[in-house]
Amino acid sequence: MREDMENENVKDLEPKKIFMRALDPIHIGAGGYRLGRVDNTIVRDPATDIPKIPGTAIAGVVRAFYEIEEKDKDKDKTDKLFGSGESKGMLRFYDGQIIFFPVSSIQGTIWITTKELLEYWFIELNDNNGNTITIPDNNHDEAYALKGIDSQKPLNLGWLLLEVASPDGKDINLPSSISLYVQRIVIVSEKLFSHIVNDNLEIRTSVKIDSTTGTAAEGALFTYEAIPRGTILGFEVVKDKTREKGDIDIDKVMGAVSSYFNLLGIGGMGTRGFGRVELLNISNNSEDQEESKNAES
Repeated sequence: MREDMENENVKDLEPKKIFMRALDPIHIGAGGYRLGRVDNTIVRDPATDIPKIPGTAIAGVVRAFYEIEEKDKDKDKTDKLFGSGESKGMLRFYDGQIIFFPVSSIQGTIWITTKELLEYWFIELNDNNGNTITIPDNNHDEAYALKGIDSQKPLNLGWLLLEVASPDGKDINLPSSISLYVQRIVIVSEKLFSHIVNDNLEIRTSVKIDSTTGTAAEGALFTYEAIPRGTILGFEVVKDKTREKGDIDIDKVMGAVSSYFNLLGIGGMGTRGFGRVELLNISNNSEDQEESKNAES
């Protein structure tokens, strides 16, 4: 009996994986300056040095957008979902990870990833015929082609020229919401992934404006980096039903805010055209309602 209750509690904590595509560059500032090629850096995972979107940033914008959407409805429901004061909410948001990162090459834009990322986010890897794709454990300094790559041609990822291995010409079968945008995929080692990502971030230069003169302030030139447009990221949401009784539909909550992600985005530099993202496996509630109305009529 006790074991059944524990299994039920674990099931209640099963995370919902949500994928998103960067419509604009994304800048989540690290909160300071550093010596190097960029003044304003973005948040990175301390273990891998790969840029990420903190779960706190995701939770903050989801709550803000949900409050806009539900402004004339039950405020207590919002507090139960996201917390209020000393009370924790039922939803827990975890850091967003880069899953597919776009890099320019002579074969067109290539999305790089790692074996570990694919196995975590998609569990089982199959080709278009449903057969399992087995990825070698040690691909070292070569690129392992998974989709849309001509293995007979040289492949460069930015400045880096790599040899290409291929699984007998089979293409990986991904959810349609992702495969629609990711046309060419290669796997690289975790070590190379970190280097390639950091070498191909978008770097921009801006200048502060002097409010009194309306011109560029002297000595106020600065640079900042961002996750580039077209990157596919994933984050997880867990509903902790052990804290509060009641059924919470994560898809419904995220569907209510998905259009705000498209229009207002996440992170800083929003006035410079940064931050918009598209939630790929979440439907917009208003669109669903409109479609159902049209179907009925």
